[in-house]
Amino acid sequence: MKITHKLLLLNLTSLILANSALAAEGAPTIEFGGRLQADNTTFDNDKYQYQDGSELRRARLFVRGDLSENWDYKLQYDFAPVNSELKDGYVRYNGFANSRITIGNFKQFSSLEELTSSNNMTFTERALPNSLVTGRGLGVGYQTWGDRYSVAVSAYDNEANNLVGRQGVAGRFIYRPQLGEGQMLHLGLAVAREEDDDDNVRLRARPDSHQDSHRIIDTHSIAGVTSFNKIGLEGAYVNGRFSAQTEFIRQNLQRNIGSDLSFDGYYAYASYFLTNDKRSYSTSDASFGTVTPSSDKGAWEIAARISNLNLNDKDIAGGEADIITLGVNYYMTRDLRFTANYIMADSDKVAGNDDPNALQLRIRFTF
Repeated sequence: MKITHKLLLLNLTSLILANSALAAEGAPTIEFGGRLQADNTTFDNDKYQYQDGSELRRARLFVRGDLSENWDYKLQYDFAPVNSELKDGYVRYNGFANSRITIGNFKQFSSLEELTSSNNMTFTERALPNSLVTGRGLGVGYQTWGDRYSVAVSAYDNEANNLVGRQGVAGRFIYRPQLGEGQMLHLGLAVAREEDDDDNVRLRARPDSHQDSHRIIDTHSIAGVTSFNKIGLEGAYVNGRFSAQTEFIRQNLQRNIGSDLSFDGYYAYASYFLTNDKRSYSTSDASFGTVTPSSDKGAWEIAARISNLNLNDKDIAGGEADIITLGVNYYMTRDLRFTANYIMADSDKVAGNDDPNALQLRIRFTF
């Protein structure tokens, strides 16, 4: 089913107008905002000559608000890509206690790092295994949560810009055992089953930097894929200034040409605030939120991450890579953040033993 983002906007506009009649008190509300993320990257090249430079990584504008007491909406565009993209475009029903239903184009319930906004990630880019994760899709989702749990399920189709063609269902289940004061433990399982529109799948990953389009590992096109399953295991722990986070993700591909395939990856990292601050967490989304400095002098955070992605299996030689990333974050305010990441990549012989290092700087501003 091919759905353009223009058609999606028309449908969402119709839903907004229809549901505005439900407002029992007052008129629907509207709020504007956005984010800017500007990067500068310098590579220490190895086999492939990565290009240094600067880019506007994200330039998003959104409009959101309430349609009535129980309905809200959001539309968000990203103008940084060559062709602007609709990111979020949905209406949401919040009339149940600790539950909600979302209809439209939104992030599917796939992984902790994917569901944590790019505004709130500890590092400039998501780790290597994110290449195996489902992003946004056009569909319907249901979420419910309590102090100790969060559950989310969805059914979805192509994402709104038709960059990815598929149909799928997904579920994510999070448990938070009761710990001592100031501590939080997040244990999760995410599963999905999808069918691809054209029976061709390509998995690949950059070396944790978006500046150069070269992929350090790449399966190229895999033909005859009829369906694929995804499973992810999540863990996160927060104790005051200290936090740790990890995920293992596997994707199994079923084919009618050749053998079935399996690819997987993992990451693990730890962070520590040098100031009296901590990572915030949302039980409704079961993901991390925005850091608000406790002092007008801002918040300082240091972090280290290791990640791995293996795209080798049977007749597919996509390569395997490991990356270590060291990071420093300075949150001047809730809306202004400066990040420095030093990235050290190591790939296998299949990927050409390409082992670049990179220094990546980012300014993130939200409004």
